[in-house]
Order: sequence, then C-alpha cells, then structure tokens
Amino acid sequence: MENLIQTLKKQKIKLTKPREHVLGVLSRTHHPISAQAIFQEIKKIDLASVYRTLSLLEKLSLVHIEVINQEKLYCLETRPHHHIICQNCGYTKSFDCEHLFNKVKNFTNIKHQLTLTGLCEKCGVSSPPK
Repeated sequence: MENLIQTLKKQKIKLTKPREHVLGVLSRTHHPISAQAIFQEIKKIDLASVYRTLSLLEKLSLVHIEVINQEKLYCLETRPHHHIICQNCGYTKSFDCEHLFNKVKNFTNIKHQLTLTGLCEKCGVSSPPK
C-alpha cells in the first residue's frame, strides 16, 4: 500500500481518509470487489466517496476494472493480470497477462479485459455449474 500512497503523493493528490480506507480494502482483497462490497466493509464513509475514490484510482491507472455478471468490480493494478472464476463456488484466482500490445500501430494506452470461468479443483467436474 505504501507504493500506492507514494504514487498519489507524486501526483500531488491528498491521501484523504476515504481514499485511505478504499486503498486499505483493495490492498487486503485479493480478488475483484464491487464498490458496494467496499462500502459494506468500511462503513465509515459514504458510498459516493467510495465511487469518487475508485474513479480517481481508475484515472490514475491504479485499479483494474472488470465487469463480471454485469457488475463492475475493482482490484489493484499491481501487474497486468486476468481472473478465472469458478462457476460453481465463485473462487477467484488471478494469473499474469502475457498479451503484448506494443505492436499495434496507431494506438496507445491500450487496455483489455479477459475473464475466464471454469470449475476449480475443489468443485471438480462432478459438480454441475450453478
């Protein structure tokens, strides 16, 4: 989390209590999480502050956004990565992204999403998906 704080300071952005709380939740959470879930975990700030903070972190490219089941989810942008989600129990695992976009001509700041679903080892193929 210290790297995130330093990034904010370099951008001359104040580390307000709401920003500190949201960054704390994101740094402790190792899977994509919704703004509503962040709000429920903190309970010390209003939902609008959560959304404003997430919007700021998105503009600074500090969070990665995925849309899963029509819900916008956030996780820290520690490295380019993707997620695979068990369609039975919801277990989520991240893995490194190896896509290289430096050969795409006439485009910069390229972003992409890839979310995979399957059955985790615990659920196996014997359980029918939900």
